[in-house]
Amino acid sequence: MAALPRRSCVVLVVLVLGALLAPAAFAAPVPLGGSPLNVIVGDQGQLQAFRTDRSDPSSPPGIFYSPRQELGDAGFFLAANSTVWGFEGSAAAMTGLTPYSNVSQGGVTGSGTAADPLKQVAVYSAGAAATVTQTTTYVNGAQEFRVHWDVKAGASALSFKAIAAADFFFEGDDAGTGIFTQGPPRFIGGTNVDSGSSGGFVEVAPAWSHYQALDYPSVWTKVRNAAAVTQVWDDTVLDHPADNAGGVEWDNQSLTGGATASYELIIRSAVPSALQLNPTNAGSRQGVPIAITATATDSNGQPYAGKALRYTITGANPQSGSATLGPAGSAVVTDPGTNAGTDNVTVFVDFNGDGIRQPVEPQATALATFVDSVPPTCTIKVSGTLPGGGGSGKPLVINVNCGEGGTVTVATTLQPPASRGRAAVAAKTKRKPKKIKLKARTVVVTAGKPTPVKLKIPKSVARKYAGKTLTATITITAKDAAGNVKKTTIKRKIKLAKIKHTKHRH
Repeated sequence: MAALPRRSCVVLVVLVLGALLAPAAFAAPVPLGGSPLNVIVGDQGQLQAFRTDRSDPSSPPGIFYSPRQELGDAGFFLAANSTVWGFEGSAAAMTGLTPYSNVSQGGVTGSGTAADPLKQVAVYSAGAAATVTQTTTYVNGAQEFRVHWDVKAGASALSFKAIAAADFFFEGDDAGTGIFTQGPPRFIGGTNVDSGSSGGFVEVAPAWSHYQALDYPSVWTKVRNAAAVTQVWDDTVLDHPADNAGGVEWDNQSLTGGATASYELIIRSAVPSALQLNPTNAGSRQGVPIAITATATDSNGQPYAGKALRYTITGANPQSGSATLGPAGSAVVTDPGTNAGTDNVTVFVDFNGDGIRQPVEPQATALATFVDSVPPTCTIKVSGTLPGGGGSGKPLVINVNCGEGGTVTVATTLQPPASRGRAAVAAKTKRKPKKIKLKARTVVVTAGKPTPVKLKIPKSVARKYAGKTLTATITITAKDAAGNVKKTTIKRKIKLAKIKHTKHRH
């Protein structure tokens, strides 16, 4: 007869033995009910945490595989003699472990504050070898929770390895790369390459003997074989995207009968925080750049150093580019403000380096406004001698050339030369005639293009001062689109043409 699958064998035994053996009782998982991490503890110490703040509410909430189930593939294992005690999770690779037996599954106590954290106690046994009391605590608002294990030996002395291991699952994705920081405290875990979400184990006490960030299913193969090797983890870190997992161990542990040893970890989960921009709304004079600092960290304050920050400027000064986030997770984006107007500066963290923003990649926008406070600069050219006679009606032509567009108003006065009247001759003095004010003219100018401004000289003035040289005081008032005004005054000598007399025949 062919061998039956493992679960079929169990069913067959139960059917045959019937009333001789009572079925094992399983206590329901207990959610601690916190936020943003709702930590859940199974009756064999299985750990799961549902994130309540994930960016996509439809994505699986769990930080461990299987992410939609309350019992995660994460927890505590004991390797003693030739046996590895633990639990069989949802992954097929976890088969072959000797399951713990539940002793008690406590309820939740505490208010969730730092002084009175949410707390749950689960007690389970590794046969007659040991009893494990697992205490899980969580403070609302934290990005991590704490797990404490008290291992009490049975009647006999116990030599063992203590192991913590997990199959990570962050922000709806099983794939990630390994993370290790030397600390203190040391941290081992993984990060999702697309979303920047991460998590893992933080060292508390006692210090780990070894650690590893590795892939699934290797993590469970190593746990299953833990009793047959002197060292489970090899202190390496997964350096490429894979179905990532992690583990730590405490080696060469020994207890006399009835003695207790304690182990503790912080299990951390972090998602990208909102991208911080400083300033978010800034103004400057045209041509004076505005520097905007972008800072990207996860919800635990860990900077996304080395990641690409991509930016796009739309508005008066359109451009795009990228910068690399520094050790503090910061980079500077500079809007040059070459042109006056308003810009929207939009930046995002490109976790996977594809140049395209995915919904899980943090993004933020700042406003940069550049005000044109520089008045236009204009040059003036005036014709020196007016052709024709005083009665020709030909105007005085002034050419105005400005560096930017706007309007120009030209106001001109003419100072005739001093003349000697009879009284002045007698007194040996010169009389200065009154200034002549010409009618002002306003024209629209184009940047860099000379624009003629024609000022008509009255016939009476042209006849009276024909052939004379007058001093013209010319004031131009240039005003640009931003309202900046600049006045420029020049003086020029203007010689009026002589009047040609017509001979009459008798």
